[in-house]
Amino acid sequence: MALLTITYVKGHGGATTTALAAALAAPAQARPVLVECDPSGGDLMHRHRLTARPSVVDLAAAARGPKAGTSEVFTAGAQQLHVRDQAVEVVVAPAGGAQTRAALPELTRPGQAALNPPDRLVVADCGRLDAGSPARPLLAASDVVMVLARPRADELAHLREQLADLVDLTVGRLVVALTPGGAYSANEVADWLTRYVADELARDPELLMVTGPLPHDRRAAGVLDGDLAPGRRWRRLPLLVAVDRLLGDLAPLLRTAARQDPRSRTEARR
Repeated sequence: MALLTITYVKGHGGATTTALAAALAAPAQARPVLVECDPSGGDLMHRHRLTARPSVVDLAAAARGPKAGTSEVFTAGAQQLHVRDQAVEVVVAPAGGAQTRAALPELTRPGQAALNPPDRLVVADCGRLDAGSPARPLLAASDVVMVLARPRADELAHLREQLADLVDLTVGRLVVALTPGGAYSANEVADWLTRYVADELARDPELLMVTGPLPHDRRAAGVLDGDLAPGRRWRRLPLLVAVDRLLGDLAPLLRTAARQDPRSRTEARR
């Protein structure tokens, strides 16, 4: 199984854009599927003119049935999102959040394996991670938890306040992915954050990883947000290349039953 959750604590978001980039950059053999688990509601349906059904509500209903825990459960909730010549399966969430908040308890209850099928990479867009977020249990089930943050003092301070809790929840790898803006390097942020969770990291020094910053790429963001038409070489836009490289670094933690080495996917696309 392979579950990658993407979230942020406070401030600049970008979880949906980054999650879509990850799903598009993942190798086809991993059969990636992006699931909108944002308790405040989804964006993909309106950004990419997808249909209201099926949605995360249908996925939650299917998760109560006999196909729960298998990849077939996504046939009830997924639809295809197209970026030029590539399609990726997505499970959209209705805008507003009420229906998503009602569906999440089923998808996150103890023993539920709908988002952990053995042969698929699930990318879960969890939006902003508040203390009482119903998406929070997904972190404890994830192989990789990616927290987006700008390397600015204010956003890093908010992240620091939740860092010990995030470390306790994470069973695989906690990745702080720095986004554009701010004055601090990844090494400076890593040194600063690790001081606050030194005891926890003493047990597992590799649990926390700080990477980035991701490139400031307005064109890629426009393509991923449905505002710009993708060009023929859209996969080589800086943000897509950076996310592709990051997934390659995380490949040992995101293996599925039918997975090739993601470092070969760039060659396969040429």
